[in-house]
Amino acid sequence: MDQKHLEDLTSLFYPKNIAFIGASEKSTLGSMLYLNDFKESKWANNFYPINPNHEKILDWKCYPSVLDVPYPIDTAYISLKTKFIPKILKECVKKGIKWVIIFASGFSETGDSQGKELENEILDIIKGSNTRIIGPNCLGPINAESGMAFSFASQRGNYGGVSFMSQSGGHLTQLLDVGFKRDIRFHFGVSFGNQIDLNCVDFFRFYRQDPKTKLIAAYLESFGSATGRQLFLELRKTTKIKPVILWKGGYTKDGIRAAFSHTGAIFSDNRLWRSMAKQTGTVIVKDNEEFWHTIKTFELLYPNYLPKGRNIGIVTPGGGASVNLTDLFANLNLHIPELTLESQSKIANILPNVNVNIKNPIDLGASGFILNIFTECIEVVINDPNIDIVIIPLWSDHVYRHVFKRLINIRDRTSKPFAICLPTLADDGNLAKRFDTIKKFLHKKRALYFLSLRDAAQSMTLLCDYSQFLKSFYKK
Repeated sequence: MDQKHLEDLTSLFYPKNIAFIGASEKSTLGSMLYLNDFKESKWANNFYPINPNHEKILDWKCYPSVLDVPYPIDTAYISLKTKFIPKILKECVKKGIKWVIIFASGFSETGDSQGKELENEILDIIKGSNTRIIGPNCLGPINAESGMAFSFASQRGNYGGVSFMSQSGGHLTQLLDVGFKRDIRFHFGVSFGNQIDLNCVDFFRFYRQDPKTKLIAAYLESFGSATGRQLFLELRKTTKIKPVILWKGGYTKDGIRAAFSHTGAIFSDNRLWRSMAKQTGTVIVKDNEEFWHTIKTFELLYPNYLPKGRNIGIVTPGGGASVNLTDLFANLNLHIPELTLESQSKIANILPNVNVNIKNPIDLGASGFILNIFTECIEVVINDPNIDIVIIPLWSDHVYRHVFKRLINIRDRTSKPFAICLPTLADDGNLAKRFDTIKKFLHKKRALYFLSLRDAAQSMTLLCDYSQFLKSFYKK
């Protein structure tokens, strides 16, 4: 994409006049997903349903073709069977429509020659024109700030600085739902399916240059119309400015087969993707949960709370728990160093001298359920020069609003990454209900929390990897 097209990409996320080709009140996509939403949107007066079989849809005038709309159109969504798409696309080109989003599947992902031929045909149609294709087999763009999100997501949360791209429309929808529940705050997003025209490199470049995008997340199964080298070069430019979290779909033999039938993704060795990630500083993850947790961790901790090292401080009541935590974190390339002698002395003065450990992890014993003792020990650990990151596992007796208020006060006085973990929440329904109200407080305070110790450890080690990459990059 040249510079002119790159600058124009902004209008994809800020459309002025939208056509929906194939609109129907009986259509699942046309009615449930789009038409009713548009009645209450800012585009209500600039939305043009296209269907030659209707004169009116939901009180909108319906046009037989985009060529019959007496106004300029910058974005068109096509919800039709594949056999109709070439004819309709020619009309879009003739109308001068800049962005065409094609929902339909049935292209190269089918594995037959006809699907690939159809992709080549529609690429020939737009050749030499100003029309660009998003898709096919996709849901298109979202803009969290304006509320434009064409997906089955039931709720949409606050907007922020996370921009993402996805070859899967389902993953886009799921990410929006998860984002609402976990307070991940998005800026832009796009589902681009087979990415036969606009591709991941185009969007990486656009997000890199977009001043409101602070973090980039991507679900990819292939390079699409880009090459591996183009993606490598773009990632290398991007990651020194903004973190990139990449979920590579199809990294097992069976997963590769599934990816091909999903988006026509051609086999590419997973070792190549991992090598590219390592060389460029891209944060690569392997599944949906790791994707969500890592996005949330980077969103809250980058750039103001990047760890200086991998040394973890842990404060918990229970010797067995502390051993488990140490093994878990150490196994993921994190370290649990002893505190300085000065810090150990301070903790020894706070705790009784039996059934405790003052070195790290800090085992508070039964005293850990006394709030003042608990928080005083955390203060010592967080100020220890041997500690880079503090993780606080909470048990049932800790899950009260006043405890979290004290923890947030401690967090607000440090520049070190600070996270809370609630590993028993999933097994206690009453505890989960109690946490529901606390969660709103944590979201408001933008506090980092996990429901699994493993998720906390994995997310922190990826954050450390990225911090280490930045240090090594800027030393060159």
